[in-house]
Amino acid sequence: MSVIRTSALCLYLPLLTALAVQPANADSSRHKDRPIRLEVVAPTSAGAKGLNFTTNWPLILRLEVHKAVAVVESAEGNNGRREAIVYKDPDGCLDMREFPILPPLIPYEDCDGHDESYFEFTTENIDTFDIDGDRTGNFLLRERLIDDPFVPGALLNKPYLRNSQGEIVPVPRPQTGGSNDDGYGATVDDNLPGMVIMADIGVARFFTPDFDLIPGKLRNLAGFINTVSLEFLSKSNRTSIVASMHVLAGQFEPIAIFDLDVADPDVDFLRRLESSPIEAFTFSSPPADDDELFAMLLETYSPVDFELRAVMVEGIAPEIIDDMNHDGRYTAQDLQQMGFRLLSNEVRVRIVEEFDVLVTTTPFGRTCPPQTLLYGDLDGNGLDGAKGCSGSGGARRGRRIPL
Repeated sequence: MSVIRTSALCLYLPLLTALAVQPANADSSRHKDRPIRLEVVAPTSAGAKGLNFTTNWPLILRLEVHKAVAVVESAEGNNGRREAIVYKDPDGCLDMREFPILPPLIPYEDCDGHDESYFEFTTENIDTFDIDGDRTGNFLLRERLIDDPFVPGALLNKPYLRNSQGEIVPVPRPQTGGSNDDGYGATVDDNLPGMVIMADIGVARFFTPDFDLIPGKLRNLAGFINTVSLEFLSKSNRTSIVASMHVLAGQFEPIAIFDLDVADPDVDFLRRLESSPIEAFTFSSPPADDDELFAMLLETYSPVDFELRAVMVEGIAPEIIDDMNHDGRYTAQDLQQMGFRLLSNEVRVRIVEEFDVLVTTTPFGRTCPPQTLLYGDLDGNGLDGAKGCSGSGGARRGRRIPL
């Protein structure tokens, strides 16, 4: 076990380092019961011109602790290591015998008992799909990030839909690593267990295998966080955590099912977007090739506009957020009504995304639609007209910044 204390007194003890206590701050007086100030560093709110593509943009969150007392760290044998920030220690003696789970009941200092308040985190250099975890973070939560197999009627950590052959298969994006112990997926994060990230779109939503929305429930997307870093003490005497997510394909995209082989001669294709009613479309002029076809399909629901919210709660965040007040939104208020205590302010950022006009160009010169664009037999004629990647995309592309 190790502990790093932020205190005015230097104590020469093994694995114990001392720094200056930060002064009282006006921010903490406004949120006496919320020790963390949460900030979205990137992306900036979309406003009138902000724009991202549906992949390769950053979500960076900064968690500034008003009055950090200590940072503690402990190994849990083969389960890896875990860390926590103590933000309240009334008796000035760091007991923390309940953290972590293993080994239990071993105090960090010789205290009369436990009176600390803290939240768990673990520094992590990379969590992503198909890379087995490096044994950091909460091992119980790390196990929950392994993909759930399909179970009828269960609320799973991955969406499954019925394809045209009648098979129930997982939605192919975002990639979440299957059975790999990679600490990555659509649920609670193992390295920042109290974080809640909410976006009412795509993989965050719950659907039946027949693509009907299960209302009032939303997946916590904090498990897609890739890295967690610690700024031990800033020049303003604050301790901060920075959590970063490199957004990949499918994480914040709507799911759409298209039928390109329609019995009605007056209809070119059918579309069902995010479980909404089936809509019929007709081309103003036929597409010249598959590249143009993909672009036309995507134009029917691009750009994508949604709101992302984040907040830290005490203890372990929920895997599923319930719309407790039935207002059709998922907010910190719902978390409070679920019984969670907020440790931070709630942050919100508006995201506007476009699918790349050239879609996805591979190094082999093929153009592929996003894999949240699915095919299905929406008119019951037994055909869906599915198209794979084209061969005409080319291996180079340029994208001009809009004026």
